[in-house]
Amino acid sequence: DIEIKNEKRFFEYGIGRFLVKNVAKEKYNIKDAEIILDNNKPIFKNANLYFNISHSKNIVIACFNDSPCGIDIEFIKEKDLDSFSKYFKQNFKTQEDFYKFWTYKEASYKLGCEVKDSYFGKFENNYYLTVVSNKLFSNSFKMPILYSII
Repeated sequence: DIEIKNEKRFFEYGIGRFLVKNVAKEKYNIKDAEIILDNNKPIFKNANLYFNISHSKNIVIACFNDSPCGIDIEFIKEKDLDSFSKYFKQNFKTQEDFYKFWTYKEASYKLGCEVKDSYFGKFENNYYLTVVSNKLFSNSFKMPILYSII
C-alpha cells in the first residue's frame, strides 16, 4: 500500500485509480481491473494493458497502451526561464520550451525505460502534456482518453 500524507494528493490518487479502473472495465472489457505495484509502478494484475496517470491543479489524466507508457501534465504558470535555463543547462526561450522539457522529463521518468516515441502539446489551453512510450506509437496507441476536472 502507498501512504499519502497530503489530502489533495490522496484525492487525486483516488480519482486517478477510479477513472483508470472504470475505463479498463468499460472500454477495454477488463473484468478484473485490480491494480498492483510492480517495481513501484502501478499495473493491472490480470491484463496486458499498460496505463499511466498524471494530475495537475484540477485535472487528472491517464493514457493507455499495449506497451509501457508515461504521461505528465502540468498547469502552465510563469517560470523564471533564466534560472531554469541555468539550472538545467538548457536554453528555454519560452514558457512552452520549459514545459515541453519538464513534462518530457517527468513522463520519461515514469516510463522507466528508453523512450522510443513521444507526443506533446498544449491541453485545455492552460496545461502542457507529454506522453511517451518504449516503442513507436501505432494504431494500437491509446491516446490520453480520460480526464476529470476536480
